[in-house]
Amino acid sequence: MKSPRRAIRTLLAAAVLVTAFAAPAAAVPADTGPTASGTVKQGIATDYKWWTWGDLSAGDCHQTGGELRLYSDGKLTFTAKTQTTFTLSGDIWHARFGLKNSSGQELYRTTTYDSPTMWPSKWYDMNAQGTFEPSVYAATAQVTQYYSC
Repeated sequence: MKSPRRAIRTLLAAAVLVTAFAAPAAAVPADTGPTASGTVKQGIATDYKWWTWGDLSAGDCHQTGGELRLYSDGKLTFTAKTQTTFTLSGDIWHARFGLKNSSGQELYRTTTYDSPTMWPSKWYDMNAQGTFEPSVYAATAQVTQYYSC
């Protein structure tokens, strides 16, 4: 049986370990709502770069499997699955993206893209197409998703 002091030391060590590996939160102006950086998966193909997001939540709304593709000609696509767990009037997932250089400086922020109007207990396909300033393509190394419901 562990002594109470040893048990506390073990718990503290575990807390420090979890804290040490937690990802830092992105700095965001107060009025933009929750954010998520697309650092789970990042890749570069011959004519596009992509970022993915896992599960995100805002209130009763949820997004999973988000993928943003930036094309060298200034076009973009965003796909995800969205859902709401409760609504009286239909919920909409709103997403916009901050394109950043390797130092974290924002180079461009996209317009807002909306999911279909969602009702409880069903997943919806979100498919958005848009554009961004192609001159920032080469320097874009990070993307932050700003989202709300």
